Amino acid sequence: MIPAAVLRQLYVQGSLRNTPEGAEFKLRNMLAPATIVDMQIAVDGAAVPRENIYVSTSTGRYQAEQLAQQGYKFTVRDEVTLLLRGLTLAPGSHKIEIKARTREWGELAFDVTDVLR
Repeated sequence: MIPAAVLRQLYVQGSLRNTPEGAEFKLRNMLAPATIVDMQIAVDGAAVPRENIYVSTSTGRYQAEQLAQQGYKFTVRDEVTLLLRGLTLAPGSHKIEIKARTREWGELAFDVTDVLR
């Protein structure tokens, strides 16, 4: 298991913002390649339904539920945007909890706090 303190480096600080579709933030992989096969996100302690989580990459946009079928190869220097569809955040600080299952590393979990931009 990779320590949460190391995994927090994946989060792009200052990337949390509201869009017309929902709240979004970015992850940038500067650690090691991993194939993501499942993802769960909670904001301020409230779980975001899987069907409302979208991963936007350079190759397209995927619903989190699709990850189990095809996986997403998160390579080093790759950046993705996670959209939490239908979620609008109030101004201020928010705690984001991210859990992912990968083929190479198993379960990964970490949390970050960011201020809505």
